[in-house]
Amino acid sequence: MIAAIAPTDAFTGPSKLAGMARSTGALVAVAALFSGFSDWAFNTGVLPFPPLAFMLVILGCAGGAAMLEPSRLGGAKLKAWSAASTALAMVAFLWSSGSAIALQETQTRTLSAILLVGLLVLMCDASTRTLTRRAIAVSTLVTVAINVWEITHPMTFSMALGRSASFYVNPNIAGAALTSGMLLAFPIVPSRLRELFVLLVGAGVFLTLSRGALLCFGIVVVVLLLSKNLRVKRLSLLTGGSTLLVASVMGAMMASGELSYLNGGAERFVKQRLGIGSREEFSADVSATSRSQLAMHALDLFGERPLTGYGTGATVEWNEPESTHNIYVRHLAEYGVLGALLMPALLLLAWPRHLRHASRLYRGASQAFVALVALWGLFSHNVADDSFILIGLALVTARLAPNDPESVG
Repeated sequence: MIAAIAPTDAFTGPSKLAGMARSTGALVAVAALFSGFSDWAFNTGVLPFPPLAFMLVILGCAGGAAMLEPSRLGGAKLKAWSAASTALAMVAFLWSSGSAIALQETQTRTLSAILLVGLLVLMCDASTRTLTRRAIAVSTLVTVAINVWEITHPMTFSMALGRSASFYVNPNIAGAALTSGMLLAFPIVPSRLRELFVLLVGAGVFLTLSRGALLCFGIVVVVLLLSKNLRVKRLSLLTGGSTLLVASVMGAMMASGELSYLNGGAERFVKQRLGIGSREEFSADVSATSRSQLAMHALDLFGERPLTGYGTGATVEWNEPESTHNIYVRHLAEYGVLGALLMPALLLLAWPRHLRHASRLYRGASQAFVALVALWGLFSHNVADDSFILIGLALVTARLAPNDPESVG
């Protein structure tokens, strides 16, 4: 009867435009934000506009899709979390120092929450999610390739000698982004190539020499093995063969002088990062010690003001060289007792219960991604602001229709 009253095109037209808007926004999100390219390009002068410009494009696409199809917004629970996170950051700003740094932190956290809402709107469509996963697979493999290339071209992108980072510049962030990309792209990788894909990403993570990222990578691979989405025998054979191949190639490169920069200080640094040097060399690596001290300082701040914390941005402008490197203690120090609930609430809402009727493949990869977010929060205070995390959260929390790819197979 509806078709008799209004032409079919009146409904398919807006739907097609909404689909185009979602696809455009998703591709921009992956190419510019997930890959780390927009930050690198702006900071190096390759592009004249900042990452905010790409965020506005993404939000514009999400807004257009919402207006064209107002019945398809998706992600109500995470939208509520985003609103609560923004409100908490703004309220905590009232008793912060009120400095430019505190204001900037409030703006950053608010923008991240708004971006998450926009991404949730984009990912409510199954075809857009599939396109996004494919784009993430490409971005992840490109990052791995750049990390390999950077072995012989040290510090082309990376801020640390001997550690690859691609467009992320920070090797720790690069390692986490690669692990995230592996999990989000995993379901659309052909079954015969999944172990190889995981192995390639593992090589890229290893080249960052980020201990936190390596630990997270190892744990999520175990999760994939336990969910029977990886074949143990095939993964073991590929790992053994590739290790021998890489060892021989690296040996030849060192003998030919291609890796001469590793002589001396850089070689010692690599040993320290992996914990394979002497006891004296290992004790000289103060990274882990300094991070524990930062966490203890944040807990001391919480102990002084357990109800309210010291306000938004307090752990950025304190008399320490870095922030907490741990989002859980950052929230405690800045927001007080309510901060203790923020990340657990996010993880609880993001846990893919709605995928209980979905395929084992999508359910296992989604559960591993949420586990990654929980683990990475122990090593990063920016986990709720990282674009590769926000995009992933929008993907794994999307509601499924019976005919969606995630619901079959």
